[in-house]
Amino acid sequence: MTTAAVFIALVVLMLMRAPIAVALGLSSVIGLYLSGINLEIVVQRMFSSNNSFPLLAIPFFILAGEIMSIGGMSRRLVNFAGSLVGHFTGGLGAVAILGSSFFAALSGSNAATVAAIGGVMNGPMEEKGYRPSYTAATIAAAGVTGMIIPPSILLILYGVVTGVSIADLFLAGFLPGVLICISLLILNWVITRREAIEKTPFGGTSEIVRTFKEAFWPLLMPVIILTGIYGGVFTPTEAAIVAVLYGLIVSLFYGELTAARLYRAFFKAVLSSAVVMFIMNAAGVFAWLITINQIPQNISAFLADMAGSQTVYLLFVNIFLLIVGCMMNAAAAIVIFTSILYPAAMAFGIDPILFGIIMSVNLSIGTVTPPLGVDLFIASAITKVSVERIVVVIWPYILVLILDLFLITYIPPISTLLVDIFG
Repeated sequence: MTTAAVFIALVVLMLMRAPIAVALGLSSVIGLYLSGINLEIVVQRMFSSNNSFPLLAIPFFILAGEIMSIGGMSRRLVNFAGSLVGHFTGGLGAVAILGSSFFAALSGSNAATVAAIGGVMNGPMEEKGYRPSYTAATIAAAGVTGMIIPPSILLILYGVVTGVSIADLFLAGFLPGVLICISLLILNWVITRREAIEKTPFGGTSEIVRTFKEAFWPLLMPVIILTGIYGGVFTPTEAAIVAVLYGLIVSLFYGELTAARLYRAFFKAVLSSAVVMFIMNAAGVFAWLITINQIPQNISAFLADMAGSQTVYLLFVNIFLLIVGCMMNAAAAIVIFTSILYPAAMAFGIDPILFGIIMSVNLSIGTVTPPLGVDLFIASAITKVSVERIVVVIWPYILVLILDLFLITYIPPISTLLVDIFG
């Protein structure tokens, strides 16, 4: 009875469009009250949910992304991407996609990636004749790599919940991120070759060299971070602090970091971090409540019995998480459903690192899928195109992302190869 009341309350609150953290928190309080558990436990569980050293990486990576966005680094990355692919059919769309992948390696956030690259690419794409709805759809879809290519906030959360090495998860996310980037580039080329869009002239190798020199310091940042992590110089959490310091130094070097811009970066980072941490607090209470009621164990056993094999179980997981991603914030979903799905995955002998990548890719797709896709709303705000118009155009991208998901799911070396070599 208590369990049913908790989930009914959660669904009702979500249908009332309550913020996901509020919905999780209030439904948890209802469940605790009906169970006769002292409500003081809410404060204890909320504190313990965020009392984790690895979680400190999240606010610092968010801050690093904001500093790099306002410090001129995102624009230089876009210029370099433009020198590489801007002269091809659909060149500016390709620049948006490749630039997003570059920026994802700096920020670890899909929202920051869409906001940074969208702000740079929206005007040039419209000037070249790209339909506003297609511009918005491309910018939103390209942001998916922000949750896959390391450093990834979702992978940090998964690592905290399961105890899997965050460094290995970062390493595993690289090739799936490259696969997604390449597939989006191909789709962009197929779509845009049917439209009479003016191409950007090729600047030659001299242009590539020039823009590479300008973008050298931003491009060096992920190399320093990942080399430091895998070389044992610092932990992923310490790497996030290094990223902030590095972003400040490079932005000051470029001369584009003012006191007003730095204040704005800190302000936005605080707001974004507070949202993530509040969700973590509420999700931690919710996850604890359903765990003491044996819900994850029962669901896990049920799914294992239903599936019967690793292949079918992964199919169930993908379908389930694609639906969840449409309706729930990715950070909350990975905290709650990892505890439910992870035990059965381990029983089937699924690599825990591979499973983390599968969960992250699934929930990343949810950021561009209605009705809750946060990337859709950010792209809409930047381009002034309604979400409804973006949704009509973005479906080819979503289908390609789902195809990528199944390749990643059933060809494990895409995720595990680099871990096996370097991990």
